Amino acid sequence: MVATIEKLLLWLIETICLVLLVTLALAVIYSTTMRYLGASPSWYDEIASVLLAWLTYFGATYALFMRQHMSFGGLVTALPRQAAIALALLSEFLVIGFFAVVAWYGNAVLAVAKWDSLLSIRWMTLDIVQSVIPVSAVLMIIGTLLTMPRALKNAAEGIDADHAEIEHAIAEAERDNADAALKEGHK
Repeated sequence: MVATIEKLLLWLIETICLVLLVTLALAVIYSTTMRYLGASPSWYDEIASVLLAWLTYFGATYALFMRQHMSFGGLVTALPRQAAIALALLSEFLVIGFFAVVAWYGNAVLAVAKWDSLLSIRWMTLDIVQSVIPVSAVLMIIGTLLTMPRALKNAAEGIDADHAEIEHAIAEAERDNADAALKEGHK
């Protein structure tokens, strides 16, 4: 059940990131074309900034779900088992606490931001623009909770996911080189 929820949320975040990226690319292409034709759109700068900010927040959320954010896995794996688990657990709770504060105050900003709007698109209020902050913070809390068992298991087993991924990539490259050499030898 947890894995299904994690996969569904990951798919949703990937889809949001893809839509934001394509929309940003289309906005840049359109604006560049229109500037070249002498009819630069007035909304481009604000919309591009908003799309880039949203893409950054949702991209960071995706990285958190994939556990590809900055961490000190080598430090955790260097510790004795109990200390590694304790440090990993502490770090998870610190991350959750940080994003809880971000969500709380991000939501508080929305009440103030609803009275202001973008300059070029007056109907788009700043609470819409700023809503990405509490939304992504809540998603990051959920992502941390969903992936925490895996992180604690890795800490208990002394596995550094970054090093494991690097070792896997090296083994895969060596296997590909061996296969290529074998094919070359049969010619």
